[in-house]
Amino acid sequence: MAISTESWGSEAWKALCKVRETTPLVQCITNFVSMHIMANSLLADGASPAMVQVIEELLEFTSLSSALGINIGTLSPDWIFSMKAATIRANECQKPWVLDPVGVGATRFRTEKCIELINLKPCVIRGNVSEIMAVVGEWNVCTGESTTTCCAAVTKI
Repeated sequence: MAISTESWGSEAWKALCKVRETTPLVQCITNFVSMHIMANSLLADGASPAMVQVIEELLEFTSLSSALGINIGTLSPDWIFSMKAATIRANECQKPWVLDPVGVGATRFRTEKCIELINLKPCVIRGNVSEIMAVVGEWNVCTGESTTTCCAAVTKI
């Protein structure tokens, strides 16, 4: 469903009101820098954040949550395993999940892990211009190439 420029504000307000009415439990696997910000943002919106990434409770918790947010800012074998396991469980439970591809394109390892997560079909990919362009293969953030193709790159997703 396309939203016109004129109705964007009212649609955003309706969505925020729905969040406040339903107070969804949002599981977050995010980096250490943004954990506090993410938790406070979700609380301000009316959601209940939970920073759950350890495998011992992850699958059970993902089943209980309303949604899942994955931020690849902190990558380690344990976190990568948890991110994949949580997204697979979210998909099994038909829960929406969002991918924030922090720094994708900066290193081969980070990009490969991000692509593996994208292959698990997030509902939304949230990123800045360089991250979105790196995701669609139009731009390498390491080279500092021009951002003039941004609009074309974003429409490919």
